[in-house]
Amino acid sequence: MMPTARTLLALLPLAALVFTVFALRPGSQDARQAVIRAAATVAGVTVVVVELLSLVGWISTWPVIVYWLLFTGVSAFFARRQLRAPSGFVLKNWDKLLVGAIGVLVLAELVLALASSPNNFDSNHYHLTKIEHWIADGDLDPYPTIQNQQIILVPGAEYLLLQARLLTGDDSLFNLLQWGASLLAALAISRCAAQLGAGRTGQLTAAAVFLTAPAVVLESTSTQNDVVVTAWVVCAATLALDSARRVATAGDVLSLAAVAGLTAVTKSTGLMALAPILLFWGICQLRQRQLLRTVGAGLAVLAGMAVLAGPALLRVNEAFGSPLGPPGYSAALSTERKDPPAVLVNGLRLAASTLTTPIPAVNDLMSGTVIGIAHLVDVDPNDPKITQWRSVFPSTRWKPDEDRSPYPVQSALILAALAAALVWRRLPPLVRAYAVTALGAFILTAAVIKWQDWGNRLILPAFAVGAPLTGYWADRLTSRRAPAIAVVVAMVAAFATGGIAVAYGQPRRLVGQGSVFTLSDWEERFVRLPDQAVPYQQAIDTIRASGVRRVGLVMDGDLWEYQFQISLPDVELVAVESVIPTAPAPPVSSVQALICAAMVERCTQMVPPTWRVQRFSAFVAVAFPE
Repeated sequence: MMPTARTLLALLPLAALVFTVFALRPGSQDARQAVIRAAATVAGVTVVVVELLSLVGWISTWPVIVYWLLFTGVSAFFARRQLRAPSGFVLKNWDKLLVGAIGVLVLAELVLALASSPNNFDSNHYHLTKIEHWIADGDLDPYPTIQNQQIILVPGAEYLLLQARLLTGDDSLFNLLQWGASLLAALAISRCAAQLGAGRTGQLTAAAVFLTAPAVVLESTSTQNDVVVTAWVVCAATLALDSARRVATAGDVLSLAAVAGLTAVTKSTGLMALAPILLFWGICQLRQRQLLRTVGAGLAVLAGMAVLAGPALLRVNEAFGSPLGPPGYSAALSTERKDPPAVLVNGLRLAASTLTTPIPAVNDLMSGTVIGIAHLVDVDPNDPKITQWRSVFPSTRWKPDEDRSPYPVQSALILAALAAALVWRRLPPLVRAYAVTALGAFILTAAVIKWQDWGNRLILPAFAVGAPLTGYWADRLTSRRAPAIAVVVAMVAAFATGGIAVAYGQPRRLVGQGSVFTLSDWEERFVRLPDQAVPYQQAIDTIRASGVRRVGLVMDGDLWEYQFQISLPDVELVAVESVIPTAPAPPVSSVQALICAAMVERCTQMVPPTWRVQRFSAFVAVAFPE
């Protein structure tokens, strides 16, 4: 995929971020804190600007270019007196190895992200499709569609992808959002470890544990949003730790409000990990004996969440009568049992799934233990009230796949570090309090998210909150020979799993059969639906050759609209069916042709009997009036 001249415009957000970092780093302030605050500022302001542009129907290229020119100019003005080279630091030999290994891994991910076309299944289904609708409509209002996830799910990550789309004119840089988010999350995790008392080695170890997790490696080159929301959650954790022993400043509160709001507007799965962090922060503030100030700060954080996530939730509420979407939607994904035995079993299943290995005997032992405990507490291990309807425990999928990949080495390290912090008697109070906070994130996640085959990526925020504890213990264990060897072995295993994921993972891989360097752009996009690549192209070519300008879409729920959108930019594509109550579909008579990406029966129901149908596969067809 060759970059276009407009790709250079993507440097504007990067420049704005860099200048904001310097503007927010007066004197000797922690550079990592400045980066985190700058990222929250840039992303938070961008979310607000997107909402404002939508109000006047200005979601288009030039307003976005003007916004970034202004942002870059203002941030450069405030940064002009702070621009200076960062201070250096000395690394020990082991630290140099960690930095080098991390550098190789993230560089390999960067190559893969730049070389790959967006091909995540869910992204093609709804994440990227909604961006094209916003651009076509000029606003964020609900539109006709049968894929209600396009309307229901909060769009924070898509707001940021929208900037790249309008600045560059294509999706060539989309994969970089999650790659950058993984680095931001690692930075925040390393800072959390430092705040807990870890030295340089512990900080690097904590960051490495997160970055090498196969689920993180695979999503860091993807257009999903799990790493983005995880980054905001761990940014909230380090900002909360800033105020653990002192009264929060206005800057502390504003930054925490921004990352809390960004979590809420990006993905609801992050809220279960965020809530214990905010509770920890609130308790720490109350201990400063500043009741009124704490209440005011808490209200400010809630206001930040309302400002950033409120408009999106209001649109969903207007469309469906509830900010959670249509009745039954959340019940299909969220647990319907909250009793302790059910939460225990669900949590054990979630943990066991992250620990799945290529060794069947190990998996059988883990799953058998979980099932035995479930029977002991009288809970069906596949109770539909705590299990997503298409999933059956135990799952044996261990291969590196971005939708399902376990991360056994990293999960074992985090769970062991958490358990040790909870039971070890001689620990600093702050470390123990943070461990309780991390445990709260695990418990709340288990109480809300149903177990499912795709759950390993959904619970990344909770595991990331526990990652700094691995750095705390690594720093203490490496002072003695035997434990130090164990840490080295664990990290070698962690990097091995991360390396395998970037080299051989799905749906993007660097080497082997199906490598991104052996596939065309179109083949890459259809790695998840390879049988549809040719039929989709034939349908697109037929529509393009016909010269029609308004085409109706008949879509099955899991098939993709996005490829039609990016391949037919001069054609107005409209859904002729809709499940959005406030956005009814136009009649078939209002379009000049139809594209069917649906079963034959549904296509037959929608196509007028006098129209001519040209079918390219069992799922793809076009139709024109006679």
